[in-house]
Amino acid sequence: MEKRNAIFFACNQRFLFTLAVALLSLKKNSPKALENSDVLVFYQGFNEQDKALLNKILPCKFFEYKFAVETNFDHINFKHFSQLTFARYEIFDMLDTYKKVLYIDVDVMIGGELNYIFENYGDKTGVAMCEDTQKGLTLITKNFVNPMPQYDMTLPCYNAGVTLFCDNIKDRQHLKMWCYERTAEWLDNLVCPDQGVVNVMFQEFGITVEVLPDICNCLPSNPKYLDKRRKDILIYHCAGGGVRFWTYTWNAPWQKFYKEYLELGGAPHPDKEHAWLKFIKKYNLQRFRFFDRSPDPQMHPARFLKYLLIYPFKYAFRKY
Repeated sequence: MEKRNAIFFACNQRFLFTLAVALLSLKKNSPKALENSDVLVFYQGFNEQDKALLNKILPCKFFEYKFAVETNFDHINFKHFSQLTFARYEIFDMLDTYKKVLYIDVDVMIGGELNYIFENYGDKTGVAMCEDTQKGLTLITKNFVNPMPQYDMTLPCYNAGVTLFCDNIKDRQHLKMWCYERTAEWLDNLVCPDQGVVNVMFQEFGITVEVLPDICNCLPSNPKYLDKRRKDILIYHCAGGGVRFWTYTWNAPWQKFYKEYLELGGAPHPDKEHAWLKFIKKYNLQRFRFFDRSPDPQMHPARFLKYLLIYPFKYAFRKY
């Protein structure tokens, strides 16, 4: 029997709301991928009501997550990122069951058909990722406090927020524990902990990464991220914290899914909204197209000024 694919998320109760939005957008915009894919959720802190809510959206297979080796769980990297950021290491074992597993961070919105990724990537080398687009921080060295002399720090950094792992990846049986052990060993030197470990893992085992197009992991540093005309973005990923869908500005597509989540009985998110988003909501300005995905003028004044100048020509008289 041919192995199925899987779509993999890792989440704690704190971010249940954004996982729900990810699942709602996945259900709406990627039905073809779901025909041959299980949805796997590795979790910490969920109760039965949380699982039931997510299962109302899509049938999920739940796995309670535990970090596989003993280490200092009071370390800042566990407080800042949580243990669940390392759940992706479990994918190497999941590939005994699945042909391809697509790991996706939960701070995402699915914008298109993910079957494109499953059908076109991973068959050559067993892994596919996007190169990082963060301005001035596109090399592996960004992931470490101090450079790792045993590895080439001048290579491009692959963003770990969306990663396709396949059962043909080289040395698969060794990768899971190598990643856990190196994480514990290098904990004090890691900045983007899981991402740093995964990136040097490719060098350690001689694994070539197939490069996904940036539409598969579209970050806020990418000009395409806030471009309302685009219809080709597969995954919007609000990595970095400062430009989250739910706090930065009014994001109409995301807010639509969030409203659905609330109607299913979900709890409102606890995060403080930017003054710009509060202003939009206070005066009901979201009813005007101008404010949808408008840059926060306080946080990004140059972006806002550019948006203000180009809006009449790019958006005002066009459908999107």
